Amino acid sequence: MDKSKRNMIVGYIDKAGNQLQAAKDHLKSYYQCSESIEASQECVELSVKSVLSLLGIEYSLSHGWNKEELGHIAEQIQKRRLLNGLTQQNLYYSSRLPRLLLLANLWAQFYLPAKYGFEAGNLASSQELFTKPEAELAVRHAEECYQAASELRYLDEDKLAAISRK
Repeated sequence: MDKSKRNMIVGYIDKAGNQLQAAKDHLKSYYQCSESIEASQECVELSVKSVLSLLGIEYSLSHGWNKEELGHIAEQIQKRRLLNGLTQQNLYYSSRLPRLLLLANLWAQFYLPAKYGFEAGNLASSQELFTKPEAELAVRHAEECYQAASELRYLDEDKLAAISRK
């Protein structure tokens, strides 16, 4: 992987960590649940896309993936036997790649509602839609995804290549 791409991915992971911290800070306030979910969702997305990028998996740049896009990602994972490679390197969080994809898609659904609420017909603000239990779950999922990206972040190029050999 070239140095500029690696630096970009590391920047995404750093930003994911900042968003995770922001999500935890927002969680301390009863009135900032939607902000916590918004920050958690961004952490999840940046973390999972960083994992995919470090493993050399192509993906669309959208918030969440449809069935066809997930199929393309899954095909790459299966063809290159990435789950086995991650497990052999004792990368617990990263080897749960299917779960990471699930979490990215799950929280992508909340990207717009957490930011804007239900704007159609001025139905509800984002603050009215979310409660503390949802925000706490979002933070737990963000922590899990960030941990996966962090596991891979510090691997040298040889270990990454061994895992993701095409």
